[in-house]
Amino acid sequence: MNRNFTLNDLFLYYYNELPQDEVQAFKLQLQFDSNLQDAYQSLQETARMLNSIKEKPSDASIRLILDYNRKNSSELEAI
Repeated sequence: MNRNFTLNDLFLYYYNELPQDEVQAFKLQLQFDSNLQDAYQSLQETARMLNSIKEKPSDASIRLILDYNRKNSSELEAI
């Protein structure tokens, strides 16, 4: 029986959360459905790009936080 897999199924498969009884059917569909293959490859590439992003606060933000902490440290110690 052919099942139409959704974008949600694609995400579940990618994160190994697709129910075990559907994994084999998904893999088979992925093998022969070029649209599903394209969507899966796009998801993989997007995940790789997102995982490579290293965010850090700007120096100005760090300075503001440290200044705030210095100004309010006596209040924090009282708590």
